[in-house]
Amino acid sequence: MQMKCGALLVGATIVALPLVAGAPRAAIAQRIGITSAVTGDPTGRPPDEIERILHVGIDVTAGEVVTTGATDRAHLLFLDGTALTISNQAQVTLDRFVYDSDQTLGDLAITATKGVFRLVGGRISKKTPVVVVTPSATLTIRGGIAMFSVEPTKTTATFMFGYEMTMTSQGRTQSVTVPGFQVSTLLGRAPGAAMRPAPGSLAVNMSRLEAVGGGPGGGADRAVTATGFADANSGKGPNAAGPVQGGPAPRGPGVANGPGGPPRMGGPGFGGGGFDPGLAPAQLNPLAGGTAPRTVP
Repeated sequence: MQMKCGALLVGATIVALPLVAGAPRAAIAQRIGITSAVTGDPTGRPPDEIERILHVGIDVTAGEVVTTGATDRAHLLFLDGTALTISNQAQVTLDRFVYDSDQTLGDLAITATKGVFRLVGGRISKKTPVVVVTPSATLTIRGGIAMFSVEPTKTTATFMFGYEMTMTSQGRTQSVTVPGFQVSTLLGRAPGAAMRPAPGSLAVNMSRLEAVGGGPGGGADRAVTATGFADANSGKGPNAAGPVQGGPAPRGPGVANGPGGPPRMGGPGFGGGGFDPGLAPAQLNPLAGGTAPRTVP
């Protein structure tokens, strides 16, 4: 019998696993995060396993397909502190997660098939952008927060905070470094120019991320804190003083760039030239992100 050795980076160690050629993927499924908050009965289907309901505290694994119904929401927290909020009527595959906490290095990629999502980058995204593949585009998010709406023929992504978000389609890439700007593309088309959303246009997406019948509260935050992963998260509030990534914001043709310094949140609403504080992460329903977990000094 032929044997080969595969390296899996989990937690603080590098684990070497003997892999038998042709062995079921379920046999080597590894925990990559946890279900930290839910509304309704979202489901997860790990590779080669039966579908199960994702209750709070249930682990998620690489390759798992997460699906929500009309009244479901889910909030996942990965081992590096990355947080992903999933709207109702959504589907996402957790394609790849590799992480070495000793070096704070890793790789995270997901495929979003449909729905509205909010991603708060953790330690991986500080050095390596998180990759999100949709039917019409590929997004990258580095060291920050982004919200994206995915339809069969359209993807719209809004950069909310951090260092940089990009959208690539048809061989062209549009970069955004100013919080509050968004980029859209249609299937088979190149991304459009970065622009401000119409006033109030994000409210519909925000409402899809909020718990049904829920109001502001700390349930999700308490669940996240209990896992011990939240301290690694790179999210900050809307008026955080200081850079997520340090260094000047990149500049280039057709890029929505900041004034040259590290990107920050705060300021007047969309109409006044800044990010709308009414939609800032720290003021949302916890299931929609809640008070973003903060970086340990």
